[in-house]
Amino acid sequence: MAFVVCVTQPAIAAKPTCTSDAMIVFDASGSMAASDFPDGAPSRIDRVRQAISRFVPTVSKVRNLGLIIYGPGPHFDTCRNVSLRFRPIPNAGSRIISEVERAKPEGRTSLTAAVRLAARSFRTSDSVGTIVLVTDGEETCGGNPCKLASELKASYPNVTVHVIGYKLQSFDGYSASSGAECLAEQTGGYTATVETIDALVRALTKSLGCPEVAWHKPAKPLLRQH
Repeated sequence: MAFVVCVTQPAIAAKPTCTSDAMIVFDASGSMAASDFPDGAPSRIDRVRQAISRFVPTVSKVRNLGLIIYGPGPHFDTCRNVSLRFRPIPNAGSRIISEVERAKPEGRTSLTAAVRLAARSFRTSDSVGTIVLVTDGEETCGGNPCKLASELKASYPNVTVHVIGYKLQSFDGYSASSGAECLAEQTGGYTATVETIDALVRALTKSLGCPEVAWHKPAKPLLRQH
């Protein structure tokens, strides 16, 4: 008697491409109002706005983008102020710029809840997508980014998280880590710690840019033969 043994291969996660849907998670917590630069101005959030304004118009032409902002909001418990402004849509550049320009920095850093909401904002749990977290500090609302990383790997296998730390400073004033690096490590993303607008633009370009599409020169039209 012959026996047939069936071996089930584990599913291989599909990695996002540079045109896959993406969610930007934007830190507008109270610490983003700080002006801790040599020239004293503008504030952290103003500098991040400048980077967003420089970068987003180009990438939004080739991929759907969505936006989550955490920090400011209507709730007395500021940890609940995690706002899904919109899910990934085409040509979202001007809308993203408008939303971040209006955000008044206040509240606490609920980055874990914000990233979780970003993952749930894709069409299905099998959707291929990218999340880019931009934060100036570590979780202050009791969330556990590393636990969330494991959950995302299991429940959203095709989602990659990139973590960009801008002027990182923890509530003890010394740590140069957001504590969210494991989100990138476990989902195949990357982390960057930046101090300037130019460096932030480069980090955004690395995480969301699509040079082979965005800067591809159109082919010349064929000449009609007579």
